[in-house]
Amino acid sequence: MINDQKLIFIIDTIKSAYTDYGTYDKTSLTDKAMFDLVTSTDFNIENYIISKIKAQYPLDIILSEETNSQTAVAKGQCTWTIDPIDGTYNMANGIKLYGIQCAMYIDGSLNLAALYLPHFDELYYAKSGEGAYMNGERINVKSNPLDHCVVSLGDFPHTRPNDTEQELKVIACLSSKIARVRMFGAACIDFAFVASGKTSATVIFTKNKWDIAPGILLCQEAGALLKGNDGEYTDESNVVIASATEELYQTIVEALK
Repeated sequence: MINDQKLIFIIDTIKSAYTDYGTYDKTSLTDKAMFDLVTSTDFNIENYIISKIKAQYPLDIILSEETNSQTAVAKGQCTWTIDPIDGTYNMANGIKLYGIQCAMYIDGSLNLAALYLPHFDELYYAKSGEGAYMNGERINVKSNPLDHCVVSLGDFPHTRPNDTEQELKVIACLSSKIARVRMFGAACIDFAFVASGKTSATVIFTKNKWDIAPGILLCQEAGALLKGNDGEYTDESNVVIASATEELYQTIVEALK
């Protein structure tokens, strides 16, 4: 267990948020945008977490999916990212592949991450330089030969057709080289499964920090390679790739060319 006050605080907060507000009410389902949904569960959990952070750490900055999505990661301060329900479509359709995830930046650098998958009863967390854990046990990526690898991809981005084309290229390339391709529909599942050795890599086309920041740190601390399509991952990368091995990463990159 990592003994860090803020990490313990956010773990307790996201678990209590789900206990108090995690029940999904079908009547609250509304369209957020074309091809996108939001529910009262998303708002209630996000508002609860924000209220706890503001009460405990009033000077910290908050970047959250539903109500503070335009906030930038602050230099010289702590910034929290909040994804109250990552995988809302799954939740709304009775698919139990979803979770709550938060990360914290210190002066622009990722420092803490927590991902809670309630239907698996799995709590993943990490601190920069101190490893990755699931329910108190240290976790690491698992190296497999290519023909035994399972790779997941994020949902197709409807508003970015070029990225969808790239994803389809990756799927076509990998289908003949690895064991299985999966699309779980929630970044928290994608990253947690790589970090714990359930899958070998994930490829996600987004820059939304609430989606990817927690998983990036978790996978880094679990020993994964974290890269973009042109080398090291940066905030400007259109895609984030977390891979257990260099060979698999290179195979994915070849598909993106």
